[in-house]
Parts: sequence; C-alpha cells; structure tokens
Amino acid sequence: MMQNTPPRQLPVRLPPVADELLSSWINRHAAFYAVPPLVMLRHCLPKVVSLRAADLHLSRDQEIRLASMFSTDPAVVRRMTFGNVVQSSHRLLAAGPAQVCTNCSLGHTEPAPILRSQLLGWRITCPLCANQFRDSGGRELPSPFRQYRGVALRGEKLLDEEAERGIG
Repeated sequence: MMQNTPPRQLPVRLPPVADELLSSWINRHAAFYAVPPLVMLRHCLPKVVSLRAADLHLSRDQEIRLASMFSTDPAVVRRMTFGNVVQSSHRLLAAGPAQVCTNCSLGHTEPAPILRSQLLGWRITCPLCANQFRDSGGRELPSPFRQYRGVALRGEKLLDEEAERGIG
C-alpha cells in the first residue's frame, strides 16, 4: 500500500474524454487548478517521477489511489494508461501525439485532450469512429498505397490485438 490514510478527493473533477490518456487528464486538471502538471501528479502519486511513467507503469495501488482522488473507478484510470500494452510493444508508442482523428479531436478546448490512440504507432484508424487518422497537423497526405488499405487494416487489427491484448 502507498499509505494507510486514504487520499483526499479533489474538489473539482473534470470528466475524462473517451480514449483519453492519463497524463492528458492529469494535465487538464493541473491547468484547471493552475499548477504545473508534475505538481499535480506528485500531489496524487508522490513516488511517480513523470507523466510518461504514469502512462506506462501504474501499480494496482497507484490506480486505486488516483481513482479515489479523482472520484472514479480504478478501471477508468487503468483504461487511460498503456498498462495493457505488452512491454515489447512500448517501442511503438510515440512520446507525443503523432496523429489525429478529425472527427474525435477536441482541439478547440484548452488544453486539448490527448487520446491514447494518438500515440499508438500501429494504428491507422481511430478506434472510436474508424475514421482514418491524419498527421498531427490534421492534413491528409496522399498515399501511393491506397490499394493496400484492406491489408493495412487487417495488419492494424493484428498489431492491436498483440500489443493491447497479448493475442498472438
């Protein structure tokens, strides 16, 4: 256990966006409370050294602590991390948003939420709406490989199942 005393809940909790990354959710709370994101993280989880570490590796106790502080279920916190992505696939996770779905992007809000799928290097379509991703600037680039779209979608599914569910 991290501590014997239960953590105090934050007075205001912003609801997570579908498929939002944990560090993005913490960052949005930090902006609301006008503190740096790392200060917000350390307030919640004193032993976690970075937002990226929180996205990649949270213990069950840390999930429970965060869930308690943000008045939510630990499963909600777990779904915002890459805890289900097998270690060998971590090299396919981008450090920052590499792609965007023009349907699901909430770029008009400040700070804009970052979705987990924006960092999944093997995805070519949005897992929420199946729209094709665009580059991080929102531009659709012409592809000489359009005739391989069906094969690419099958490959995306295979990689997704391997990386996120451990199904070989």
